[in-house]
Amino acid sequence: MNTAPNKGTDRLIYGWLLLSVFSLVFAGIFALMVALARTPVIENMLPLGRDYIYVALVGHVVLAVVIWFLAFEGFLWVYTSTVKLAQREFSPAIGWASLTLSVAGMVLIVFAAIFGLGTAELANYVPVLLTPVFYAGLILFALGISLNLINTFLTVIKAVRNGKKLPVITIGMLTAGAAVFVAFVCFALSGYFQLSTGKIFLDFERLFWGGGHILQFANTISMVTVWVYLSVLILKSEPVGGKTAAALYGFYLVFILPAPFIYFIFDTSTQAYKDSFTTLMRWGLGPSTTIFMLVLGGGIFAKGKRPWKNPGFSSLVLSISVFILGGLIALEMSGVNTKIPAHYHCVIGAVTIAFMGLFYELMPLLGRTLWSKKMAAVQPYLYTLGIVLFAVGLYLAGSHGVARKTYGSEQNLNNMGKLIGMSIMGIGGLVAISGGITFVLNALITLLGREKTSGSLAAQEMRV
Repeated sequence: MNTAPNKGTDRLIYGWLLLSVFSLVFAGIFALMVALARTPVIENMLPLGRDYIYVALVGHVVLAVVIWFLAFEGFLWVYTSTVKLAQREFSPAIGWASLTLSVAGMVLIVFAAIFGLGTAELANYVPVLLTPVFYAGLILFALGISLNLINTFLTVIKAVRNGKKLPVITIGMLTAGAAVFVAFVCFALSGYFQLSTGKIFLDFERLFWGGGHILQFANTISMVTVWVYLSVLILKSEPVGGKTAAALYGFYLVFILPAPFIYFIFDTSTQAYKDSFTTLMRWGLGPSTTIFMLVLGGGIFAKGKRPWKNPGFSSLVLSISVFILGGLIALEMSGVNTKIPAHYHCVIGAVTIAFMGLFYELMPLLGRTLWSKKMAAVQPYLYTLGIVLFAVGLYLAGSHGVARKTYGSEQNLNNMGKLIGMSIMGIGGLVAISGGITFVLNALITLLGREKTSGSLAAQEMRV
């Protein structure tokens, strides 16, 4: 019986890629809305007037940080469990149901944010709009991702029973999938324990705090896995052996799997609850990620000729570099100021750069030629420059006392250090948005254009 992926699997993979790119489209729209909400006259024409800035911020963050990452990881789960294993998905019906629910969830979230439904609550990790429409969007999207995970794990179990060996990229994405599953369990436990005390309204900061930390494990693991795969595709070498990679991924799990038990030890209203998840992330993310970086860095420097015009290669190097910058900023964080967003914008920027780089490399496997190879060659540098300027500006501003989550006159820019820092941040933001638009434009035209090659993804994979 032939179990190789077919055209149906190809279309499912294509669907997840398209969803991830569209999430960036709307994230960019809301970034523009944030700017318009700060513009005189125009601010009064928007829903909720000048307060719409907070609604737009919620839309931007959820789409750029939550949906974009999980949607691209959704693509990776399907790809690594089918194409990389020459295996059809366990259930095509579950696969399409997962994508459909995820699309429906994103549509509701975008709808709620565009029309300013509900008051914005800028909770960490997953900010929300206080309206049933937004809640329904989050729930539907989470259900879609959960079904994708179930289908992925069942597909891999079936492949293993058929005697197939798991490549490093599949092991990595299974680890990231386990982290997402644990994060969802943490969200559920937080909600349950809050409501069990008789609370009528959920504290969203506490609700998403624990699971939000675990989602950062998932994003980091996915980024590292993409680094490894980019190295294989571009440098034609396996940087990390299967057993070593399994041990490094296993170390992540040592800190991920115990997370739900925290809810049975500490009340979500206590500082100990928040500190526990901070500790897990502080000690659990660094060691394995550092080893991966050192091994990959060695492989990059060992290569005689480095293809800097190859967007996959440049994205690999730039992603690692920006992640290191984020780590260095973390060492200098103190107090509640803009050093904190400087750190996490580097980290999430590094994840985004890696995902974009892999998109460029995999387009030929999807049977498509990039619309503009020249644009693809420049885009990683443009986006990275924006992220670095944005983070450096926030770091400088934070060093002079600018508090995080303040806007307009609330920022109290009363000295030169604050003004210079926030000015650099603004320039960096514009450059990063330009880099994002460049990627989205190239990606959408490529995905929506005609196929240039024939054959399934599995057949194309064999040529790599």
